[in-house]
Amino acid sequence: MELKDKLIETLKSKIARKTWDMWFSTFKVESVTDDLVVFCVGNLFIKEWISQRYAKQFLETIREVSGKDISYQIKDEAVSIESEPKQNLPLVRKRPVLLSDFNKEYTFESFVVGPFNEEGYDGAIEVAKNPGKMNPFFLYGGVGLGKTHLLNAIANYVLENSPDFHVMYMTAEKFMNDLIVAIKNGTTIEFRKSIREKLDIFMIDDIQILEGKDGIQSELFHTLNHFIDNQRQIVLCSDRTPTQLSKFQPRLVSRLQMGLMVKVDNPDLQTKFEIAKTFATRNAIPLDDESIREIVEASDNIRTIKGIINKIAFRHAKGAVDKSNISQIVKEISGVDIKRFQGKKVIEKEIFFNALAMIFDVSPAEIDAKLRTAKLSNARQIGMFFARKYLGKTFAEIGEWFGRDHSSVVYACKKVEESVRIGNGIIKKEIIQLQEILKIRNEESAI
Repeated sequence: MELKDKLIETLKSKIARKTWDMWFSTFKVESVTDDLVVFCVGNLFIKEWISQRYAKQFLETIREVSGKDISYQIKDEAVSIESEPKQNLPLVRKRPVLLSDFNKEYTFESFVVGPFNEEGYDGAIEVAKNPGKMNPFFLYGGVGLGKTHLLNAIANYVLENSPDFHVMYMTAEKFMNDLIVAIKNGTTIEFRKSIREKLDIFMIDDIQILEGKDGIQSELFHTLNHFIDNQRQIVLCSDRTPTQLSKFQPRLVSRLQMGLMVKVDNPDLQTKFEIAKTFATRNAIPLDDESIREIVEASDNIRTIKGIINKIAFRHAKGAVDKSNISQIVKEISGVDIKRFQGKKVIEKEIFFNALAMIFDVSPAEIDAKLRTAKLSNARQIGMFFARKYLGKTFAEIGEWFGRDHSSVVYACKKVEESVRIGNGIIKKEIIQLQEILKIRNEESAI
């Protein structure tokens, strides 16, 4: 066995398999000399994460394999715009034509990378470096996980390195509205030319809103074909996979599946913790581990974490921020009072569904099934709202319980919240009944 292979096998034996699969999938030994071992990983975020936690294992591994103490270094392979050679640049750089308002802060360098989004990150870099090679590039995942950041990063990279390129970003809603206006004004041909003939890269966000809109989907289908046939890049984002877009035309679904389809997943609590620490460091906020843990436990996605830390940074700039201020900000932005749920018994899904079933005179199995009646829909919506407000469940956890996607859970919670706000007596009574039953049931379950 070669020395490099032996180093990897020895290190692997010292690290839990799950951790290795999650954090060391890109790990390799780049070089070994008499006084230095150079390791390499996929990006800066992974480099920092493993450096902080496994320094002891690295040193032990090197000592066991080489028989002596040798220093080591960890490098990352992440693309850096600044570090890439720029050859044959003109003395005066051409300014790119800006067709959309791209966020300059959303770059590949500022994107926090982890196992949950690494494929999306790598795919976006490949698209930015080689537009038209992987068509279409389809990103999907829940709200606030970084899809829009990656779209902006692609645009910023391309416009920096290829200022002649014409890049446009728009939401699917704007695409639909602009097309409707063009049809009414008799300017459909001009609308098509402005996209198909003038753009090198076209990015459309939130295409799930086009479900059931056959005319708009037909236009999108032909636009897709034009970009693919002419080797121009098209990028699309959705909150679900093409096959889950049940009201999309089959031919459009097939087209969306033919390129690179990548999921941006929800990070686990440990990764959220690291992301929150990174955000806090960037904002120069001295947050202890307890406060960061409170932030991530209340947050369903990265966007919420960032929003909470931005608010804390704002308050911190005006004066000292204590733990009570932080808890207040967390509750204000996330809608969850984590402190309130700490130390309380966990109510299991079975107990919760039994309580719902008792109030709405249905069976727990019916609530858990895909059946759609007015009574069942009402039971599920109130259940989702209750789980969020009174049990401290995240939208993701509620979605798992009820078999619903993120947007459906958010809609249900907002709908019931509004009914409570305007004084719907029936819903208020049902919520009070649920509180009373769960209190009894929870005590019974502990017997």
